[in-house]
Amino acid sequence: MKSTKTLLASLSILLSLCLYAQDVRYFASNRVFNAVNEYQEDGTYIEEFIAADSGGLSNPQDMVLHPDGFLLVTGTNNTQIKSYNAATGDYIGDWSDSNFDLTSPSKMEWGPDGNLYVTQWGTTQETSKIVSFDSDGTFLGPFTPSAPQGLGLTWDDDGFLYISLFGITPGTGTVRRFDTNGNAAGIFVDSVILESPASIWFDGNGDFFVQDYSTGKVLRFDSNGDYIDDFIVDLTNPEGHAFLPNGNILICERGDNKISEFDAYGNPVGRWDDGGLLGAPNFIRAIDFSTAGINDFTKNIVLVTPTVGEKFSLNPILISDYALIEVYDLLGQKMLSLPADEVAVLDLSAHPTGVYFIRAQGKDGQVGTQKIMIEK
Repeated sequence: MKSTKTLLASLSILLSLCLYAQDVRYFASNRVFNAVNEYQEDGTYIEEFIAADSGGLSNPQDMVLHPDGFLLVTGTNNTQIKSYNAATGDYIGDWSDSNFDLTSPSKMEWGPDGNLYVTQWGTTQETSKIVSFDSDGTFLGPFTPSAPQGLGLTWDDDGFLYISLFGITPGTGTVRRFDTNGNAAGIFVDSVILESPASIWFDGNGDFFVQDYSTGKVLRFDSNGDYIDDFIVDLTNPEGHAFLPNGNILICERGDNKISEFDAYGNPVGRWDDGGLLGAPNFIRAIDFSTAGINDFTKNIVLVTPTVGEKFSLNPILISDYALIEVYDLLGQKMLSLPADEVAVLDLSAHPTGVYFIRAQGKDGQVGTQKIMIEK
């Protein structure tokens, strides 16, 4: 157990009892050292969360949260997607289908259909297709035709998929678009403007942003793919982005071994990461753990008091409307289930220190939740 990280994460969670409030943690690839670092929201280094070479991780490329509460990581030199414990960073095992070997897997995102889409850093027709897996890790097959040296991927509101193709030779990078069936739907941004596109995203206004690794810029386009402006300039090999709660943007500058912060208008704020070893970072992820494992909860109420300790008294006024009381850990695993009319005090002293969720199932189908912390 990683006590420093766990304590910081727990204190952050206790700032709010509302399940819908974000529980965000920040991870960046320490690519040269085959590791993943964790940071606080202000960029303060916490620790090397996934240790160097853990589980055979080699040249990490991206990280996403699985709906069941563990972390998935790709590595260029790994043929399967690896899984890690979200609380400790410990290696769990290879997650993706052992019957299919990825070729230099790179970036990944959960699609609108609930499947995981992965780009491959290949150059041949077979090794460069965008492939997908279901939530159990079963290989579903190629989704797109060949997309040589694919990197970033995102979707628009119509379900069309956009892929940045870094370009086999300088000045040939493009962003391509695919329909909901994976059929090619044309070039969205061509190589007249782009050289080596990496991370891509849409903003709330429908504008489209592209990091250009070679020119050191973030370029802005409209929803039709027409150039608007150079949104951020003077970067050193940008690859990977994330957003802070205040709307500021974090950009990995792989060539300078740092993560830089910019305001919502593209103005520089300064270096974000503070402390720790950071070698050639190529992803920064702000992962919201409040969406994992128990994301079907619908109402936040005071079910128990206090919220910190070992024993928790149920609210007799509210609990009369509920039939079942359950306790989940931070990963969404059910720890306890009891009929509500048999419970006056929840004695959780037998469970380890940490953050948990109380879930009450209503007699009318309503669900109530509350966050607590077991502290001894």
